[in-house]
Amino acid sequence: MLRFVVTDTDGKEHILTRPLRLTVRMDEGIPADDLYAVFVYKRLGELTLLRLYDDDTLLFVGDVDEQEEELSERGRYLKISARSLASRLLDNEAAPQIYDHPDAALIFRRHVGNYGIRWQSGEDATYYGELPVTKGMSQWAVVKNFCNACFSSSPRVTADGLLRMKDYVDHRKVMFSDTGEGIGYTQLRVSKKRCEELSRINIKISDDDGYRYRMDHTDALARGIRRERYLNAVLESTPMTCADTMLQRADSKSFGIRLHCPGRLLDMMGRSASVQNQTLGAFDDLYISAVRYSLDDTGEASTLLLKRRKNRCGSQDM
Repeated sequence: MLRFVVTDTDGKEHILTRPLRLTVRMDEGIPADDLYAVFVYKRLGELTLLRLYDDDTLLFVGDVDEQEEELSERGRYLKISARSLASRLLDNEAAPQIYDHPDAALIFRRHVGNYGIRWQSGEDATYYGELPVTKGMSQWAVVKNFCNACFSSSPRVTADGLLRMKDYVDHRKVMFSDTGEGIGYTQLRVSKKRCEELSRINIKISDDDGYRYRMDHTDALARGIRRERYLNAVLESTPMTCADTMLQRADSKSFGIRLHCPGRLLDMMGRSASVQNQTLGAFDDLYISAVRYSLDDTGEASTLLLKRRKNRCGSQDM
């Protein structure tokens, strides 16, 4: 059963159940997850924090952005909008400064630790370069820039408030199928976007040599795709590892599967996945990159976006 624990400005906790409407959205491309819930009216104080549980499993924790009490002829309702803890990093500006060879622990301590977000210290590493923090940058932007420079990855604050700086692989695997095995779905949409793929990255590794070094996406080239980019790896802000990241991200954008499933699948974010379809065949090496859950008077439903877990990039040439 879904259970909402909300905290008011006095620190008092209140339990809410049986929402009339509920929407939860999670997307790896959007830093903060969001939640919108409507309940039969209950008089409460000013709310600050919301936790959503499915029995004892924490599915969402975040700050209340909006609280609306509606009393009219249509009914008496309490409406709550909340965003996950990543919103604290988005909403706060970082002090301008320049870091020289910062490590992950330092970035966490100065830009994350004071906002109630946890971190896995095993992800510590040092970026051997300068990391500028300019006026107007959010705390999130600082963390994102560090992760991109140090790990060639994007950070993510999980549903239970844990910051992951490196790309995380959830090895728990789930299978979706229209044959009665695994989790069923009522709609399947497979999208292939050739316009998103890159075929080659031309790289400068020395000011004297120009862009002589090439990193090819062999599968894209074999399928007749010609979309090239240039990378100046002489600059500290764009090291050689960025080339592989560029190819991987383009490859990820080029293929996706959208599934509409009945029921509640709120704990699926990031899991490895496969899809079986009697008409289109099997799709493996996928992961769940986005989840949208909705509950209303028609029932519960989940829409999932699946992307490739592995890219198909290939050779390097001088």
